Amino acid sequence: MKAPQKFTTSAGRIIYSFPVQSFPSLVNNIYLISGGDSLILVDCGSGFAEANDQLLAGVTAVAEQFDEAISLEAVTHILITHGHIDHFGGLPFVRQFTDAPVGVHVLDRRVLSNHEERAIFASSRLDNFLEGAGVSEERREALMQVYLFGKQYYQSTAVQFLLEEGTPTVGGIGVFHVPGHCPGQVCLLVDDVLLTADHVLSRTTPHQAPESITNNMGLGHYLDSLTKIEQVPNVRLALGGHEEPMEDVYGRIQAIKTAHDDRLNKILEICTKPKSLADISRDLFGTVQSYHVLLALEETGAHVEHLYQRGELIAANLDEIQKTHHPVIQYQQA
Repeated sequence: MKAPQKFTTSAGRIIYSFPVQSFPSLVNNIYLISGGDSLILVDCGSGFAEANDQLLAGVTAVAEQFDEAISLEAVTHILITHGHIDHFGGLPFVRQFTDAPVGVHVLDRRVLSNHEERAIFASSRLDNFLEGAGVSEERREALMQVYLFGKQYYQSTAVQFLLEEGTPTVGGIGVFHVPGHCPGQVCLLVDDVLLTADHVLSRTTPHQAPESITNNMGLGHYLDSLTKIEQVPNVRLALGGHEEPMEDVYGRIQAIKTAHDDRLNKILEICTKPKSLADISRDLFGTVQSYHVLLALEETGAHVEHLYQRGELIAANLDEIQKTHHPVIQYQQA
């Protein structure tokens, strides 16, 4: 893994960053904000053994490389940017070292504090989505097993305070609620440095899923949230939950918006004839495997939902929809 990095804000605060391997194909950035009497941990990896080991090693590497008295025991507050397992799954592990209060946006609170219930409800809605997308029962069962993998290892952990937009949180850090990628997704403004979590990434267009699965997600919310961050002035540096630092977050936002416009137009081209979500996903992403099948279906679903809400796609099989309890909708250009 890469060595830790050090960033200094306009007010002289220090932000340390180091990577952890949350899953075999996914690396997360962990942040430590040091200033005054506080040491704030932002996100904590997936909670898998390798991620936990690297979290501990990363904190130790920061202390040694930058000659700072930094440790998990010294953490005064924990901020979770959003309720995806690769960002909060390590909380029970971190709790072995510190009882520092945990903060998250209210829309993701129960994901952390009542995780078992949340997993059951989310699984039910995802299974309904896959059925309506035209995924076979056998394939749905396999995809649901992939979806639930890892979630069973997390133990619900209490949340002590909420991250609210317009109300500076610990250390005077500004909070921007940016739903879309996740209902409770927030960006955190530390002076002139913005921690964008998974809202804006340097290379990847952050994953989208339809609001039909989870409220306050969906492409419409996400695009509105991009515009919100685009209007935050004087961001000198943006640090994402994955990938590299961004010196021009405004340009990156424009590139992400363009990528979504391109994908929406491609779906309209695909739907010159009636297609199910599963058909559209295959045309859009080709042959993918394992968890990427689920990601492709969700991404397609978010874009199709966006076009359908705006009347650019219509359902072509109304008779079947009217007569069938769980119909597979065939989408076509309006």
